[in-house]
Amino acid sequence: MAITIKDIAKECDVSITAVSFVLNGKDDLVSEKTKEKILNTCKKYNYKPNYLASALKSKTTNTIGVLIPDLENGYYTRILKGLDLLLKEKGYFLIISESGYDFNQFKDAIVDMIDKSIDYLVIVPPSKFGKIKKETIADVLKAIDIPYCILDRQLDVEQKNAVINNDIKGGYIATKYLLDNGHRKIACLTGPSDVSSSIDRLEGYKLALKEYGITFDDSLVFESNYRFEETLGIAEDIIINKKIRSIFAFNDLMAYAVYKVANKYKLNIGEDISLVGYDDNKFSSLIAPGLTSVKQDIDKLCEEVVNSLFNNNESTSVIMVEPTLSIKGSVKTC
Repeated sequence: MAITIKDIAKECDVSITAVSFVLNGKDDLVSEKTKEKILNTCKKYNYKPNYLASALKSKTTNTIGVLIPDLENGYYTRILKGLDLLLKEKGYFLIISESGYDFNQFKDAIVDMIDKSIDYLVIVPPSKFGKIKKETIADVLKAIDIPYCILDRQLDVEQKNAVINNDIKGGYIATKYLLDNGHRKIACLTGPSDVSSSIDRLEGYKLALKEYGITFDDSLVFESNYRFEETLGIAEDIIINKKIRSIFAFNDLMAYAVYKVANKYKLNIGEDISLVGYDDNKFSSLIAPGLTSVKQDIDKLCEEVVNSLFNNNESTSVIMVEPTLSIKGSVKTC
């Protein structure tokens, strides 16, 4: 017969409440000696609490759903790790789902998450909703009946809480660094044109050009989708057909496509081609030369998301996190 929390309490000669406090990390009122005795007894019988039964009684599951559009993107992996670390400290566990880039997939993923009786929801919106009406997106968000937070990308509709990067500043500092190093004809390798992060980074690009007295040229803007494979052909067009030698890529994955094309044609990043990325993924420090990239403060993003979920459930707020530039060796001084 399976051992119960009552059996653990009886063997340790303590109350069921004391055992519950220890197992749920709320053991400030339990002595170290008693705590050790309870944990050793649980280990002895390989006892694990029945969280499902606890959830039915308390109507909470201590789980937080996180919707990510692309689990292969290292930037999102870093966000997941940061959230997991902070939420475990609060006794919560992540349920992760890949929502993809299609609106219907995104909507279904939200429904699936809520069906799992999660307590909170973190949403990184897909990069492209196409021609989906704002009202339709707003209706999906209004139907969410648990606390939620939008992360990374701002939706152009009414929403409860959002934690986003200051992408205008990020686009500005990336472009200004190229300009400061003598580059004037700078290709802009963007994400989808209807995504807030892409729109804002392009705006920052324009601001830096204006500061230098350079007229914006839309023929230098090349739209991709934040993915590596799909960007290879565009990168080749920029480098080989357009013969542009200075590039600002709106994420590191697209910048890596520039590295691959440059290598294919025996061109050297940091010498023949100057390149700035965005995200400062771990791999950007491992490639040669290292990729100069806009660094997003993942730790700060995750802290603000957790604070938003637990402290501001009844309020509406948009929190902006400031980026910095991580300078490595991918830009040549002209």
